[in-house]
Amino acid sequence: MISAYPVPGALLGAPQARTYTYCFAAGTGIDTPSGPRAVEELREGDDILTADGRAVPMLWLGRQTLVKRFRGARAQLVRIAAGALGGGLPRRDLLVTGDHGMVLDGLVINAGALVGGAGIDLVPLSRTPDRQTVYHVETARHEVILAEGAACETFVDYAGRAAFDNYADYLARHGAGWLIPENPLPRISAARQIPWHLRRRIGLGRAS
Repeated sequence: MISAYPVPGALLGAPQARTYTYCFAAGTGIDTPSGPRAVEELREGDDILTADGRAVPMLWLGRQTLVKRFRGARAQLVRIAAGALGGGLPRRDLLVTGDHGMVLDGLVINAGALVGGAGIDLVPLSRTPDRQTVYHVETARHEVILAEGAACETFVDYAGRAAFDNYADYLARHGAGWLIPENPLPRISAARQIPWHLRRRIGLGRAS
């Protein structure tokens, strides 16, 4: 797999050849019809709210352990401070992996490409746990859901499920042949690709 999440020091540079990681930190509030729930508390079959107001069932919750010793800078999560995306969103600080797509103005933008905006940064390695578990929500389609109120993507087949700790559980429940239709929104994987109006909104600096 080729990941477009740039490592620190190369946020405006060329894509890096690395493994995709699309996940939420533990404690992230995912909007459901009964209110926000911590991502790690969701269970198969639970309804999740989409950005356009539908309730869709969760098919599977992927769980992945990030080990700092082996991943180095790739173990760092992106912190999007409360309100950093505009309109008071996210409601609370949101922690996601750099490849996770945030949805802004009809674009899926990898969180790593947003680093450098006002209130959007990488959690320092010194504050990154030696081991941390992150989670990804899978639904029948590639959906736009709400994490701390901010629009973001669910699982899509760019990322191999085999990377998740509980892949054997997935196979037992669903088998190996399930493919997820990707939504048609354009994806942006580098800061230089972000339109100027969005760069200005999040305080990312001058357009290139």
